[in-house]
Formats: sequence, C-alpha cells, structure tokens
Amino acid sequence: VKELAAAGVERIDPAGVAFDPALHEAVSIIPAPDAAQERVVSATFQSGYVMKGQLVRPARVQVFSTEGSL
Repeated sequence: VKELAAAGVERIDPAGVAFDPALHEAVSIIPAPDAAQERVVSATFQSGYVMKGQLVRPARVQVFSTEGSL
C-alpha cells in the first residue's frame, strides 16, 4: 500500500458521498430512506483507483435513488 501511494495511486472508497459518474460505477440502486440521501453512495462493492489524477478503475457502488435510475 505504501509503494502504491508513493507511486501516486489513491484508493476511491466513496461510501456516504454523492454519486459521481466520472468516478463511480453504479451496479445497484436501492430506495432512498429520505430526500437527503438521494444520489448518495450507500455501499462500495469494489474500491476504485486514481493514479496521478487519472482514473484507473471506477469504484463499483450501490446508490440511493427514489427515481429508480440515475
């Protein structure tokens, strides 16, 4: 992990933050418990990675959504 960090690789674990399609891949959607949770990542299935500002792999996530789609 230290060697990856030294090479400029950062792990993306977005649970609890707003869904960003540029960094996250939504693989599952569940109903939002309230309006404040709309389009917020509820769980991370697979962490993503960024290397020196470039996306290497998006994080695969579950997202709260009342609309049923993103």
